Amino acid sequence: MVEPGGVAFIGDIDLTGFGPYYGDATSDLGQFRQSLQKVREIDACVWVTSHHRGVLTDRAAFLDALNQFAGKIDERDDKLLAYLRERPHTLDELVARGILYPPGVALPWIACAERRSIGMHLAHLMHEGRVCADGDDWVLA
Repeated sequence: MVEPGGVAFIGDIDLTGFGPYYGDATSDLGQFRQSLQKVREIDACVWVTSHHRGVLTDRAAFLDALNQFAGKIDERDDKLLAYLRERPHTLDELVARGILYPPGVALPWIACAERRSIGMHLAHLMHEGRVCADGDDWVLA
């Protein structure tokens, strides 16, 4: 929604270097991708995030930050595909390697967030015909 004066509050599209988070139980990676596209098309002159970045007032800087932020999704796909090029992996093995957090970070929510996010990526990659399940293993298609 664009407020008077061309201000768009883009909430959790926070444009951080971490990238998008879509691992909640009610999140949908496909819908998140659509939201990223819709935000790109908003005719605004000010973009306000709810975390970290705050306010952006330059459209080129906003689009650059949005491209980098959205690009994290493809980087995560690429990371999963690289793991599967090495050998088949179970979901548990992929979660242990992770796509969101750096290796060695041990916080209580990380395994859950990784599992949910990796599951969404695998479903997307399977829909694209790039991976498939072989028993408990995920493999390149």
